[in-house]
Amino acid sequence: MTAKLEHEWELELPAATADQLLAALTTRDRLYGQTITLEPEEDSAKAVEVWLASVESLEASKFRLGVYAEISGPKEYLEAARDALGDIVSEHVEAAAAEAGEATLLEKRPAAEIHFEKVSEDDERPQLVIPEWLAPGEVDVPWGFRAYDAKGKPWPGDDVVLAHDRLVLIPFGGELLLYALPPLEDDDE
Repeated sequence: MTAKLEHEWELELPAATADQLLAALTTRDRLYGQTITLEPEEDSAKAVEVWLASVESLEASKFRLGVYAEISGPKEYLEAARDALGDIVSEHVEAAAAEAGEATLLEKRPAAEIHFEKVSEDDERPQLVIPEWLAPGEVDVPWGFRAYDAKGKPWPGDDVVLAHDRLVLIPFGGELLLYALPPLEDDDE
């Protein structure tokens, strides 16, 4: 019989520098909307599925990432799966920091030149990570809004977005910094 368990916790990551903020937002990118399958070694038929979501906020030099997990599977394995999530999320935090270290700065723009607008589902770009606190009001998904320049053109443009697997927009020091991250590797966790 399939049962469900919900679990929430908060990560506090440093965000005093642009590099730290990049690592924190890369962590969000690695976690949000991910589905993880956990299988007991002795019986793969008793697998547990975990779906992750997150919300973030910036408070002074701390990035707070609220993580929500919906765990479903055989009841006798749910708590063990919940306990394993801490290690799995820690691995994602470490991987995100490494990926942030490999990121390439593509462009800088003065923050005053850019504004943010909600977009239709057709204009959503999940590969473009923008901090949720920059959203113009509430959005259903973190990619439900985009940055636009004074002429009303999306920034970065679709040509840049399509040329990269993952982009992160970092607000720091009065500027918006656009980074390209390395592609996510498929891990079989």
